Amino acid sequence: MRVYDKNRREIKVNDVLKVYHFTGARRKRYYMYKIVKSMTDKFKHGQFLVISHLPTSAGSYNFKMDGEVHDNIEIVQGYGGEAISFEDRPKLHFTTEKGE
Repeated sequence: MRVYDKNRREIKVNDVLKVYHFTGARRKRYYMYKIVKSMTDKFKHGQFLVISHLPTSAGSYNFKMDGEVHDNIEIVQGYGGEAISFEDRPKLHFTTEKGE
């Protein structure tokens, strides 16, 4: 299973993510920056990404790879273990049942 950011690019290990945190006064949007440290499948409910806060000395949490596009997450930096930048990764294309 995979997981995608708001631009429909696959999130991979070593990517730096900008994650929506909250909306403050005067509708200012606040974000947190995270890094994807690894991928694990040690849980019976599927694969998870291990995501750490920046700086990386802080704790981490698991994020389920559910095949969804997450509108509150954006990749801002990363090569994902490949020689290709996140900007050059192929985007997820949606197909409709009507064949449009």
